[in-house]
Amino acid sequence: MQKFIPASEALLEMIVVHLPSPAVAQRYRADMLYSGPKDDRYCEAIRNCDPAGPLIMYVSKMVPTSDNSRFYAFGRVFSGTIRSGQKSRIMGSNYEPGHKED
Repeated sequence: MQKFIPASEALLEMIVVHLPSPAVAQRYRADMLYSGPKDDRYCEAIRNCDPAGPLIMYVSKMVPTSDNSRFYAFGRVFSGTIRSGQKSRIMGSNYEPGHKED
């Protein structure tokens, strides 16, 4: 059956054809993605998909290395640029701007 209907190719084509690019989608999704002030530099960087802006990334999965000394983080970058080995701060799901707890 896979020879006749290659599911992976069909799914990829549907995503490319029917979903907006991140640069287009983030213009109208920034207000939903970011709970801080809508006029600060972080929201603007998300809205503009700015590679030179502050690093803002949604981490969807963290997997520990075999020696449990580090994590591999899988996610989507909304603004900024991240490189292999770069240190970053992970904020929890309860993070609120201006508060120290998350």
